[in-house]
Amino acid sequence: MEKNIRGFVAPIALVASLAAAVGAFAQAPMPQAQTQGSVAYLNGGAGDEEVQYIKQAMKDYSMALAFARAASPRAQYVANVAVTVKDGKGNTVFEVPAGGPYLLLKLPAGSYVVTAAYEGRAQTRTVSAGKASLVTFEWK
Repeated sequence: MEKNIRGFVAPIALVASLAAAVGAFAQAPMPQAQTQGSVAYLNGGAGDEEVQYIKQAMKDYSMALAFARAASPRAQYVANVAVTVKDGKGNTVFEVPAGGPYLLLKLPAGSYVVTAAYEGRAQTRTVSAGKASLVTFEWK
């Protein structure tokens, strides 16, 4: 009888520790707005709750970027994307070495050149800041 009880102790302890870890993860704070120079930004989107939080916050930002890689049946969002934003004069106004999968920026209205690099492959686009509409960079 004692041998059978010992057999249950380890699995019960494992389940309890997993439940505690899941509980801590579920209560993780949402991404916080940060500032780099004069640019306020919000970066994140890991999990459904963060995605909803960021989508609600988009209205408060002038540029919204998302990063994904092609997959079947649909694209998968990625993080660890190096992002550089340059103004019309070629001056770097924002840079983050590991952003995504969503990156919201508060920039003055205008046209910017955004370079996003993921797994050593860069994409460059001209993006307008104003009313934030989501611009997605996708790697194949």
